[in-house]
Amino acid sequence: MWTCTKCATKVDPSFEVCWSCGTGRDGVEDPTFVLADSVPPAHSPLELDMPPGNDPIPQAAPPLEDLVEAYWASDLMQATFLADKLNEEGMPAVADTHDMHDALGSMRDGPRVWVRAVDLPRAKAWLEAYDLQYKTEHGEPDRR
Repeated sequence: MWTCTKCATKVDPSFEVCWSCGTGRDGVEDPTFVLADSVPPAHSPLELDMPPGNDPIPQAAPPLEDLVEAYWASDLMQATFLADKLNEEGMPAVADTHDMHDALGSMRDGPRVWVRAVDLPRAKAWLEAYDLQYKTEHGEPDRR
């Protein structure tokens, strides 16, 4: 530890300037020093590496009246995974947040993936290709 000559703050040896006032070990103040709490961060670190308009997180969920069922998943993890993949492909999608057959004891249906009605044909095509690839990779027969 070293002690700042201006404000007497104890400073960790890994710092070259006092974190409290910006004075260096040699007693010279850094004119560009700004307290971390005095200025809000300019951008999220995620935004710094990404060109504008390529935000990986959808800005808003599609309006509920536009959503249609696109897929019945086997569990919540699969539903969330598929919704994320559809979002990556440019099709806004959401997954159920509860598995109703677990909650109600029904084995009829699992959690679902929802897309906008205008994206349904493209989403169905993508999901069918996903199913085929998954079954091929995991040795399951194609039952179509």
